[in-house]
Amino acid sequence: MNRVDPFTRTPGVAGEAFINMHYADVIIDQFSSNASSRYIYKIVGLRGSGKSVEYRNVINTMAAKEGWLVYTLSSAGDPTTTLIAKLSREKFIDEKKTITSITSHGSVEAGAVIAKGSADVGVTRTTEENPLYYSEEATLSEMIQKANDKGYKVLVGIDDIAKTDAMVKFLSIWGAMLLDDRKKIYFVCTGLAKNVEDFANEANLTFFKRSDSVEINALNMYDIAAMYVKLLNVEEREAVRLAKFTRGYAYAYQVLGSLYFQKYPEETLDDLMPSFDRILFQDSYDLIWKTLTGGEKDLVRRIACSDTGKVSEIKAQMESPSGFSSLRSRLVQKHLLDTSRRGYISVELPRFREYIELWHDEE
Repeated sequence: MNRVDPFTRTPGVAGEAFINMHYADVIIDQFSSNASSRYIYKIVGLRGSGKSVEYRNVINTMAAKEGWLVYTLSSAGDPTTTLIAKLSREKFIDEKKTITSITSHGSVEAGAVIAKGSADVGVTRTTEENPLYYSEEATLSEMIQKANDKGYKVLVGIDDIAKTDAMVKFLSIWGAMLLDDRKKIYFVCTGLAKNVEDFANEANLTFFKRSDSVEINALNMYDIAAMYVKLLNVEEREAVRLAKFTRGYAYAYQVLGSLYFQKYPEETLDDLMPSFDRILFQDSYDLIWKTLTGGEKDLVRRIACSDTGKVSEIKAQMESPSGFSSLRSRLVQKHLLDTSRRGYISVELPRFREYIELWHDEE
């Protein structure tokens, strides 16, 4: 009998292996409450930490609620134009303002009056958008108001947000509408800390910088072990060993679960390492590494390869120890470092040290 793998590597999808950390519940409760004054949430965290899963939970839950219009937009497109296009498809909205012209065509005898011409004459009616009437901001604002007047609240979601001119324009328009008490609009996005921070220098996007953030942390080890017992049909001790190996990293939890589910009975955890490394290194760690500056890479390399994790020892190894605090703060903001133990620091990603030693030890 064929068995269906309950684990997945598809971004935003957790499948049967979903572990509910209840991050989405916070956002859903705030958006659903008429007493709440929170209209924007940013879901931030390390790449592969499960941001998109929580985002999808918010989107699907709110879309299922009566009285909500929920639209998901691409971070790479033109969100303003796309949202207008999506709203225009709602039956209660008809915002097409046109001008009409009538032209005649055909062959007629010289001197003839067109209405009495002896040849065939066609009349063509054309319509086009009136450029003097149209404004994206005005159109979008009016559409939102019409939706609100019909009893709908509007939620827009963008996964993996990044700064583009089109995105800055959209957020600026959205911010202006937030100041209108008549508008019932909401916004949720996911993003890497750096990509979200890129918007901070835009003078007209102060509202976005100050809006609430939900930070995605490591999965609960007990939940991982329980899910491995359930889905992999392994003993509890083996499940705990596998859970500890993932270090709570969501993507590693899914990848290891999938490899273990598909392994042959005689294969061990060590036998799975080549495949595990290839997937984690290529799909996740390479992308994380590319976001780091030269100074950040140097510090991460020293931390990941430290035998003790003592801050004093790592700092002493640096060429410019005075820059340690600044670099550490930036890496913590990027959700790459664990500083929960006083005097110690670490990168809590499975086999990240092996990744550094194999691919980036001599840079």
